[in-house]
Amino acid sequence: MVVFDTSFLALAFDSGYKAPLDPATGQPLTQCVERINGLIAHLNSSKQRILIPTPVLAEYLVEGGPDKDKRLQIFANSRVFSVASFDQRAAIECAMLEDGDSKKKKKLTPAETKAKVKFDRQVIAVAKAHRAHSLYTGDQKLADRANENGINAILTWEVPLPLSAAQLKLNYEAEDAPT
Repeated sequence: MVVFDTSFLALAFDSGYKAPLDPATGQPLTQCVERINGLIAHLNSSKQRILIPTPVLAEYLVEGGPDKDKRLQIFANSRVFSVASFDQRAAIECAMLEDGDSKKKKKLTPAETKAKVKFDRQVIAVAKAHRAHSLYTGDQKLADRANENGINAILTWEVPLPLSAAQLKLNYEAEDAPT
């Protein structure tokens, strides 16, 4: 079982969602949608479930504005996606997470908020409670925290391009044809 964060859901289902920057190039990640769709197809064909923690679902629905029902139907009618609650087991996992922030009283960076840290912990706790082995995210801090807690984090730009999308496309026009 794997977990998707909000950015992966948005990339998969929202055509207007912007691709993240590829740290190797500093440019938007090329063929981002193809990467995500290829990943979903691969997970589906290998009969892997994609877990959506309820905190992620809530954030995804909020971003959807008036399309909330449409967004919910994606998961309600899917055999690939499964929504998982932040329940008692997840709450126990959340309390047990090894996190230096609370022990060292480390100040949060400007990019972090207490709510963000709590959100990340809840996502990781749901993943651990459901024994997910991987977390797909576009958030480096969430990835780092997941890795620290035994969950393999894969960042958006690390998702390989599927072979079908990686093939070269020739721009061949009739006027370029040899005579």
